Amino acid sequence: LDKIAVIDVEGQIVENGDPTTQAVAQELVAQLRQAGEDPFVRAVILRVNSPGGSVVASDEIYNQVLDLKRAGKPVVASFGEVAASGGYYVSAGASRIVSDPSSFTGSIGVILILVNLEEAAGNLGIEPIVVKSGRLKDIGSPFRDLTVEERGIFQAMIDESYERFVDVVAEGRHLAEGEVRELATGQPYTGQQALDAGLVDTLGGFDRAVQVAERLADIEEASVVEYQPHITFQQLLGGSLPGVDSAVEEIEDRVGVTGPVLKYLYVT
Repeated sequence: LDKIAVIDVEGQIVENGDPTTQAVAQELVAQLRQAGEDPFVRAVILRVNSPGGSVVASDEIYNQVLDLKRAGKPVVASFGEVAASGGYYVSAGASRIVSDPSSFTGSIGVILILVNLEEAAGNLGIEPIVVKSGRLKDIGSPFRDLTVEERGIFQAMIDESYERFVDVVAEGRHLAEGEVRELATGQPYTGQQALDAGLVDTLGGFDRAVQVAERLADIEEASVVEYQPHITFQQLLGGSLPGVDSAVEEIEDRVGVTGPVLKYLYVT
């Protein structure tokens, strides 16, 4: 009757979205809670294949992983091809991390991507008219460059989220803060390099993660159960209707931009 629940963190981490193509925080938190409430689930494997994403969404998943551990259920993170930035953040609180030697991980840091359409708008004869209540109300507008003051404001926000990331890794991996800062340059690592740096515990694939989970839960054999995302009727029909996405939304999807949003995201 003992079970090991497998929860997939697949795709970019977002607060809301399509759980068939993205790692949706609301869905993943619900699955983690379900595993915590099931008395037959003895351990959880977080199977991660994600470049990261939203700072807030990543933190929600991470905190639910901690809650699961506090409930006495070990969590093993199993890295696939990519477990970078937010993908690593959500795993940092796991009981153990198992990575393939060639997994693409690390990239500890924060990024904010803004699109500057000022020149393109000018070429098209588009002149935005902005009426605002304060000088910073349109900070991050795609129709003009950032001022020095605005850049400083965004940098302060990024620095705060970066400090949070460093603290999470230091606590989860039992590393000194200084050690984490040396690693937290945004640099990606292979699974082998991450093992050498203390960012993961052992090398191997999914089968190895199952073995580790069984050992931590002190069970000899368990049924491995994969949790599936809840699919809405619209998603079942194929997502958004044709022609709904605007040109700007298409650009945002391609480069991972959703306006001035802080992200734990590896971007190439």
